[in-house]
Amino acid sequence: MDISKFLSKVIGIYLIIVSLAMLINMHQFISYVNSLISDTPVLFVTGVFTLILGLFMVVSHNIWQWNWRVIITIFSWIALLKGASIVLCPQFIDKTTLLFVQNINIAYIAAGFDLIIGILLSYFGFKR
Repeated sequence: MDISKFLSKVIGIYLIIVSLAMLINMHQFISYVNSLISDTPVLFVTGVFTLILGLFMVVSHNIWQWNWRVIITIFSWIALLKGASIVLCPQFIDKTTLLFVQNINIAYIAAGFDLIIGILLSYFGFKR
């Protein structure tokens, strides 16, 4: 199977599920994020796993063609940079995340954007 199609399916379904969970129960999601920020060891482990996942995706799919595949590459690099920043400078992530969860409108916009990207990636992944 083409790596682009595989990652498109996985990332697309992931984004759809997480964004719908956020849209359905945003207040609970924000509560989880606040709890994660205050638990430094769990945040560090989350950063390590995000870093590993980002590395796997960047190494396996670093395709900079101007088509739908670039969405996967950008998503991969964002995961890699997010994981690295959580591990290297968690205080920056704390401040950035607090800005995100303190403004619920931004959280809803991000969830809606993720839903659209998830639907788009799923479409291209499952399209014959």
